Amino acid sequence: MVNSGDLPGLDLPDVDAHSDLGGLGAIELHHPTQDLDGDHIPDAETVQGQHSMDVWSDLDHDGFADHVTAVDNDGDYSSWEFHHNPDGTTHWVRTDQGHLGDHKH
Repeated sequence: MVNSGDLPGLDLPDVDAHSDLGGLGAIELHHPTQDLDGDHIPDAETVQGQHSMDVWSDLDHDGFADHVTAVDNDGDYSSWEFHHNPDGTTHWVRTDQGHLGDHKH
């Protein structure tokens, strides 16, 4: 029998380019399937939702996402990194946002 824990991405939060990740906390990656950094170790999960595609990555291989990029169906995108503060608290920080197809001349 297949359950949601057996399928990549079903246990990840639903985010989009306009999400506020302020209260999200650490996100465990259960089934990385892609190797984004070329070290031959799967470190990312891609989730296709109804309104966006999200790529969650764990580049330090600790089992928790340290980066997420959401690309909405309309081309809007945002990226966030998960930060660990010296006082033990954590938070997501937006590192990039925009719209695919925007050109600056």
